[in-house]
Amino acid sequence: MVDYDLSDNALVGLVTLALEGAQGLRLAQSGARSVGEMISGRRGKPVRVEREGDSLSVDLNVCVDYGQPIPELARNAQRTVAEALSASTGLKVRAVNLTVVAVEYREGGSAA
Repeated sequence: MVDYDLSDNALVGLVTLALEGAQGLRLAQSGARSVGEMISGRRGKPVRVEREGDSLSVDLNVCVDYGQPIPELARNAQRTVAEALSASTGLKVRAVNLTVVAVEYREGGSAA
């Protein structure tokens, strides 16, 4: 048996790579802030991974393109992240929580 540990940065990297090709959705930049973050003065990160034993839960802050179906984008992102983490780490993914922090109009996008 091989004994190893994964850093939080490695887990965040896996999540980032999993979402790299997503259409209509991307991780929020660190500058995007929610009202709660403004009040508390704390900056949120676009990806937070929490480990508890042999399981993970992930919190994502994302931006979506205007005119895209947000529920469908969210489900796809949740599934993609859960599958990538599970396949790469062997750990169970308890939850992938997704918060849309911005809706953006992108020039040349396929907004309906």
